[in-house]
Amino acid sequence: MKLTPVGSKVIAIVLIAVVVAAGFGYWVFIPKMPSQITTYTTQQNSSLSSYVQTSQNSTSSTTFSSGSATTLWINVTAPKSVSYYLTLLKSNGSQPYVQLGWELQALPDATNATAVAKITYLALNATNPEVKEAFELMIKGGTPAASDFQYPVPNYNTELEVLYWLASQNEFKKDDTLALAIAMVNGLWVTMGDHQVRAAVEKDTSTLLEFLRETNELQEDRWQHPLEGFPLESKIALAWTGNQVSTHGWYGLSHQAPVDYRSIRVSIKVYNWDTVSVDTLREMRQLMDERGWTGKDVDDTVKRIGDFFWNNYWYHEAPNGWEWQDSFDTKIAVGGEEWPARNLNNADFEFEYFLQHGTGIGVCEDSMVLRDAFLKSWGIATLPFSVYFPQSGDTQLLHYDPSGMIWKLYDRRLMSQSPYYDLVRFSEYDLYIFRPPVVQPGYFSALQADKAAEIDPIRRGEVNNSFHSILDISSRKLYEILVDGVETSQMRQWLLYS
Repeated sequence: MKLTPVGSKVIAIVLIAVVVAAGFGYWVFIPKMPSQITTYTTQQNSSLSSYVQTSQNSTSSTTFSSGSATTLWINVTAPKSVSYYLTLLKSNGSQPYVQLGWELQALPDATNATAVAKITYLALNATNPEVKEAFELMIKGGTPAASDFQYPVPNYNTELEVLYWLASQNEFKKDDTLALAIAMVNGLWVTMGDHQVRAAVEKDTSTLLEFLRETNELQEDRWQHPLEGFPLESKIALAWTGNQVSTHGWYGLSHQAPVDYRSIRVSIKVYNWDTVSVDTLREMRQLMDERGWTGKDVDDTVKRIGDFFWNNYWYHEAPNGWEWQDSFDTKIAVGGEEWPARNLNNADFEFEYFLQHGTGIGVCEDSMVLRDAFLKSWGIATLPFSVYFPQSGDTQLLHYDPSGMIWKLYDRRLMSQSPYYDLVRFSEYDLYIFRPPVVQPGYFSALQADKAAEIDPIRRGEVNNSFHSILDISSRKLYEILVDGVETSQMRQWLLYS
């Protein structure tokens, strides 16, 4: 049967009407999910209402700029209760979101509904799978094990608590793995610290997030790889400001230090000694810019810092920014107290000493600590490592090269295989790569591989499970890992899942 022109028009009109009606019905009846997050204020209800009125006139008050793009996210058009957002998570029906709801509920101070909303939508609106991975790791490792300490520790997720503090003071970007990384590595300080340390962590993590976002914009302006584009494990390494104080330094946290802080709480003095302050990072970043220490890419910047603060000393070249001091009998004043001028693991002091004397001071570990802070001030992710061989050892830095997505070492002695660091002297080496404290339970436990410390307490007793251990490797394998480099996917496995 052939349709007339009039009949065809009628059918077309009917079809259009059906489609419009179906679309209208879908729009009316489906549950609404907001599309832009609110600005946090200290007075939740009144300030939030004021924000909503303001945002109707200017959406820029809640946009997030990363230099070249602006992301609109969740718009909470009216304040909801904390329980509303917890219910959203618990009713999701899949992990880690259900458990996230319960762990948020267990926090002792999670009364700011806007902050809880930010965390909820960070989780549920994620488009980057690393967000889900970060929450999974946080749930796996963020609650300390009481058996690891000799004093009472929180029975809730301290990493999630840091994320809540961040949400209470800052906007979250969509897929904000930088904020997640900062929370993940700083929960340990909340676990081990006293009330002053808790207050410092709440302030310092927010300041660090602000600083790293500023650095990201600076990198974009210089056409360098922006840190916010780094993979999760690199952001985790970047966010950790405590070098390898899990075991080393005069205020190290466990068995190597004069005081084992598994048996006594970390004081504010210890926390300030062990972590580089954001004020120091800001000064370092400015100094690097003024002195032209930043290169066209990450490797170039790492080379300039590495040569000035370490390699030039060994090659008797100028400018030389290092003063070698390996005697425990030589004392130095730090904070009004006398300490051996080595193994200090205090980046703030090393920078202050450099400003006064033109050099850092100490042994390889002290140089590593200073370079670690300088590079992080420019948004370069770094990880300490130690390599041990008979009667000796060395501590240096791996850095993340985003252009090749690999972790590697810059050290002229090793790369040139000089007599000082000749890798063919010995047949076997032990390599220990520092692991930031994402998974807290068992973090300070003794190495399990071959009961390492019992076999060789001198070579293997200095470290614990806060390091990924690669034991009895050949000089060629060591060279391949450190100089040829390790793919970031392998480093992720070593840092987060080994």
